[in-house]
Amino acid sequence: MKPFVRIVTATALLSLLTAPVLADQVTLTFVHTNDIDRMQEDDGRGGFARLATVVEQEHAEGPTFFVHSGDTISPSLLAGLDKGAHIIDILNNMDVDVMAPGNHEFDFGPEVFRQRIDEANFTILASNLTEADGSPVANTVDTHIVEVEGITVGFYGLTTEDTVTASSPGDIAIAPAVEVGIAKADELRAAGADFVVGVMHTPIDDDLALARAGAGDLILSGHDENLLALYNGRTALVESEAQANFVVVTDIAITKEEEDDGSFDVSWHPAFTIVDTANVEPDPEIAALVKTYTDRLDEELKVEIGSTETPLDSRRASVRTQETAIGNLITDAMRQAVDADIAITNGGGIRADREYEPGTKLTRGDVLAELPFGNKTVKLEMTGAQIRAALENGFSGVETVAGRFPQVSGLTIETNYGRPAGERVLSVMVDGAPLDDAATYTVATNDFLANGGDGYAVFTEAPNLINPVDATLMASQVIDYIAAAGTVSPTVEGRINEL
Repeated sequence: MKPFVRIVTATALLSLLTAPVLADQVTLTFVHTNDIDRMQEDDGRGGFARLATVVEQEHAEGPTFFVHSGDTISPSLLAGLDKGAHIIDILNNMDVDVMAPGNHEFDFGPEVFRQRIDEANFTILASNLTEADGSPVANTVDTHIVEVEGITVGFYGLTTEDTVTASSPGDIAIAPAVEVGIAKADELRAAGADFVVGVMHTPIDDDLALARAGAGDLILSGHDENLLALYNGRTALVESEAQANFVVVTDIAITKEEEDDGSFDVSWHPAFTIVDTANVEPDPEIAALVKTYTDRLDEELKVEIGSTETPLDSRRASVRTQETAIGNLITDAMRQAVDADIAITNGGGIRADREYEPGTKLTRGDVLAELPFGNKTVKLEMTGAQIRAALENGFSGVETVAGRFPQVSGLTIETNYGRPAGERVLSVMVDGAPLDDAATYTVATNDFLANGGDGYAVFTEAPNLINPVDATLMASQVIDYIAAAGTVSPTVEGRINEL
């Protein structure tokens, strides 16, 4: 017996009670994970070693697919150093069947993405990804078909279109997810698939649209980090929160009967298990592999570089909605490093999601945890009007806690979030003087935003004074800034004022 309580939908339970049990009924199990970049457990839950145990237990009981819905090589502390190579190594030891890339697979650019998937010994599903010339991305497949105990299972995979602004796919094109998903499901059925699985890293609206369209029998998704198991009588939809804190296991009891004319009638019903990995023992082999990487980090990242006299707050809800002391610290370091008039970075790039008490000793690891993407600080020349447009973009998604929210240096801004997006900036001061729309200023920002990321398209119009090739890592600049000061004391000082 499996040691977990099964969660079965009312519709599925009714089918289970009323359907005849046939000799050719097969149960296929799908172990699903998504949004797992933290390799180790946290407070006794999550991490790859506990996930591996769930996979092994299910494999021991019958035909099982281990499916990964993306966002894994980044962002993490070690990924900032090895560009996610350690994640692929761990997954290569975990018998992954299929994976769809998430937006974070592109955080280090298209070349690193290509390198990582080349290292993977499992199937990468990229149904809506192509090279600029329309050719398939190397080492990926459009669809994947497997036969298990007489049942033909077809897979397709989708990556969110938001990757274009949320990450750095470069010249890799991303086609509309819903349109492609519907087409691929039809294609797989025409090719003889008895059961179609969509593996995707897409927003919940796309997931639900695909489910309503019947674009697959089972949709295994990521991106929103929801914990859910839904069934509408036609399509089952699953998402497994994040970091393998919880793992949704879906059992599909499927029956395939041959009709008199030689065709087949296929019927199925789902049963869902939500596994809390706090109740699972870590797999010792994967735990040992993870430890080799955490030990490697310890040498470099536990070195103290200074301390903070004031509290710092990098929680997601803070850095994406308001001025923060840590945002001020980071942008001050960027601005000083390249001698710019102002600095702007996106709150979504500040990632550790923690609070630091006054007197905290800061380490290299702390800085790299906050800035894991390996972004560089570039220097642009921009007009006041362009800066104003950039700020309007930054404040346009505050209601949804969007990552584009600006953390700034050298600016004093008055805003009103009750006004329509694009009309929220009331006033801007630069070094005590009103922003002059016709004047030019030097702007320090990160290379992701300079390339138009997070909707900052206006940055792409500005000449580069320091381009990404010549630029220095943001994290290195912040480390140097703290180390030079020895003690820092940033505060929330009224750089962004909501009226």
